Amino acid sequence: MAELCFACTDREYAVPVVNVTCTICKKTVSWREAVKHYAEHGKRSGDNVACPLCGAKVKSREYRRHVRMHFVKRRERGYMCGVCGRSFITLRSLLVHIQKMHE
Repeated sequence: MAELCFACTDREYAVPVVNVTCTICKKTVSWREAVKHYAEHGKRSGDNVACPLCGAKVKSREYRRHVRMHFVKRRERGYMCGVCGRSFITLRSLLVHIQKMHE
């Protein structure tokens, strides 16, 4: 999902942008609110929520974590945040970062 969150550059890395344009509703949101915004697009049906990004039906209690996983980019040595580009050694530390910084 890097195309959602990074400005193209002629360098070997992407530069994070201040705002993100939602691919679902085309609204421009702050990168700090990106994951929260996408999570709000979920469609509730009983105890499940349909993910707006992949269509999967996820239990309500696991839905936010599921949405966060769409912003995880696997790297050779760790993980990268798909919103701001920060790198992390463990998936857990990246998910905590996404929860604190992008929701």
